[in-house]
This record gives sequence, structure tokens and C-alpha cells, in this order.
Amino acid sequence: MRTEAEFREITIQGDEISFEVEGDRQAFKRSRLPQEFMDWMIAGRLAMYDRLEGHGTAPFFASHLPVVVTYNRGEAIPFNTGNKGVGPLPVETALDKYNGLLTDTFESTRDEMAAESLPKRLAAVRSLFEEGAASDRALMTLEIFEKTTFRNLSDYPLATLHYADQGPVYTSFQIDAVVEILTPGHPAYDFAFLSRQLFEQDAFHITQTKFPFAYAFHPVRVQDKTPVKRH
Repeated sequence: MRTEAEFREITIQGDEISFEVEGDRQAFKRSRLPQEFMDWMIAGRLAMYDRLEGHGTAPFFASHLPVVVTYNRGEAIPFNTGNKGVGPLPVETALDKYNGLLTDTFESTRDEMAAESLPKRLAAVRSLFEEGAASDRALMTLEIFEKTTFRNLSDYPLATLHYADQGPVYTSFQIDAVVEILTPGHPAYDFAFLSRQLFEQDAFHITQTKFPFAYAFHPVRVQDKTPVKRH
């Protein structure tokens, strides 16, 4: 697995986010994630936490596993897709607080049996939502494999996230985003890493040992694609 890489610098100035590719500046207006999406994403997580605490299993987690579409400028068919575990971030002013909470929770439970510590670990991640501190300006995931998605985003940092839930409602959102690649030590990277580390050994994860990079998805366009009855 390679850990050295070059990627585009992302510039955020107020409501504008931009990057350059071969001298061509690409600029976009930042968007907020709509309340309908935030409510759906948070409700899905809280329901999953309740299921796990009740000793249930973790089925396909629609509000956590969008299809991520990236762009390869050098290919005749220039699109790559993959399901990624994408989650919320705290608002910027609360990142240090929640990073501290997750660190303290990990340290205080690391020597306990997983079943014994699970309620404490779930309480820590629930608090972000119970305290209304989830940001509507960015989403986050860790890069695990450093393959096609990583190569594409290093070259051209735009992605589309497509969320699709099960019936009968079939809730669906498309989120187009400028993608910032982050490394350890950045508060947003650290939050994503700590969130994963807290549950790394649980059965619903494939255990990984190395996470050199993370992606912050900064929305620039959001479309509600939930189907409606045609009249």
C-alpha cells in the first residue's frame, strides 16, 4: 500500500471552494446539506445504534454507504464507482471537543470485552446527534485501499455521492462535492479515524490497520432523488 501521494490543494473562501488542474481554476459555490437529508442520515444512525445495543446485527446501512462516483480524465469510460462508509462531522467549532470525547472513550474501554464496552462507545457517538452538533457543510470518510478512487480524487477532486434507501419510500439523494484529501493531524481526519478506531474490532467491520488519508466531501449541489408518483 502506498502512502506517499500528491493531490490538489483545495481553497475555501467564504462560500466559494476551488482548486486548480493544470492552471485551470475550478470554482464552485458551497451548498449546505438540506435538513431532509440530515434528518434521514441521523435517524438511520440512531436506529443502527439502537439495533446494535439490543444485540442486533448490522445490515446494509443505506445512510452510511453511498455509491461514490469519481472521474478519471485519462479513460475512454472515465467513471469509477464504489460504496464508501461516509459519515457526518461535528461543526468546526466542536471538532476538538468530540475528538477528545472519542479518545477518552477509546482509552477507557480498550481493555474491556467488546460486549461490555459497546454501550459506552455507542453513547459517545450518539452524543454528536443528541447535542445537535453535526455539520451540514461536509461529510467524511477514510481511504482504506488507495486504489482507483484515491487516484482519481488526487487528480480531479470532484465526486458524486448517491444515497439510495430501501422501500417503500426509497429515499434517495445525490450530493455533488469538491473533495479535500486530509492526512493525520487534521482535526477532521482525526475525528474520522477515531470514529472508526472506536469500533474497529466489532464484527460489522473488516479490520484494517492503516488509514493514511481521509476525504472531506464539501457539497456544491444536492438533489433529492426520492421517487414520487407520476400523475
